[in-house]
Amino acid sequence: MSLDGKIQALNNAIHEALPNMKEVADENPNASVLMRTLRFSRGATWIETEPVPLNDFQWTDLAADDLPRTAAFSAEFRGRLEREGAKSGDVQISLIWNNYNDLDLHVICPSGEEIYFGHRKSACGGELDVDMNVSPTSQEPVENVYWPPGGSPQGHYQVFVDHFKNHGRRGCTDPTSFKVAVSVGGAVQEFTGSISHGKPKKLIYEFDADETVATTSVSGGGGNTDIGTALEMVAEQMKIPPMTDRALPPVLVLLSDGQPTDDFQQGLSKLMAQPWGKKAVRIAIAIGQDADESVLQDYIGHPEIKPLLANNPEMLTRYIKWASTVVLKAASSPAGRAAATSGGNVPIAVPSVTEASSDSSVW
Repeated sequence: MSLDGKIQALNNAIHEALPNMKEVADENPNASVLMRTLRFSRGATWIETEPVPLNDFQWTDLAADDLPRTAAFSAEFRGRLEREGAKSGDVQISLIWNNYNDLDLHVICPSGEEIYFGHRKSACGGELDVDMNVSPTSQEPVENVYWPPGGSPQGHYQVFVDHFKNHGRRGCTDPTSFKVAVSVGGAVQEFTGSISHGKPKKLIYEFDADETVATTSVSGGGGNTDIGTALEMVAEQMKIPPMTDRALPPVLVLLSDGQPTDDFQQGLSKLMAQPWGKKAVRIAIAIGQDADESVLQDYIGHPEIKPLLANNPEMLTRYIKWASTVVLKAASSPAGRAAATSGGNVPIAVPSVTEASSDSSVW
């Protein structure tokens, strides 16, 4: 999403909707409601490593990703990497934060090996060459994993951040904010986040690199909308397991302000190939006029349910509240449970588009 207010409006709408969602869940004590967020732009990333019970769920504000990839690390990263003598290569991943706590960088490489402080070198050539704050030595630490030029393997990479220890020094109050830079074939992306000691390690980014490294799934300029990749990742979670064969129908709410920049149909096909993908209640919200409503209609796959067009913050908030309360209540009702069992559609009272569109358009 771009910087014209959409991303902050989305964050505000989710924060407003959460109390209503919890009220609906409390009204259905026999239903266990779990939440998980998938962010997609250049690639896709689960914000939560596992589904979280609704009462424990906390929304992590999203940041706009409207800047094109750069050809080098920012000065903030470069200064610390040079200070520690860090090495670089075709694939390089670095982590920085600003207190004495011990955060750790973990990278799962295509071989399945996990590179971290307990396994610093992988058989496929990756190495954690800088590991800081095992003891509280710096308020400007950095960690670095790299593959030497020509040595990065083809395949899938995952990048995690873990909060290993809070050293209790001044300024070490959690959550600890961090930045991660990922360089693939010389193209760099930066990610921000925060994490507290005792929480599960956080998945920051995942990507695929081919044999030349320069051509990867993060190719292209700013404004990517990798919906197909996101749907493939959702499809993996609709399998049995991790889903059970007896459950309430999942509610999948897709929000987009653009057009797919990857293979949307392939991702949708993989989702619909899973039984729970077919049975899921699929809702789509188009944020602004640039969203591809035909793609969102294909995703919904129900002739009577149309994509909801949010042209301003008020409409976006209204639609998210509807999707997170009315739809949640319908899916957790006896009728919704029966529909999931029989393979039918969960009955949903679709909101009035005319009433919701009374505000003036700003997007």
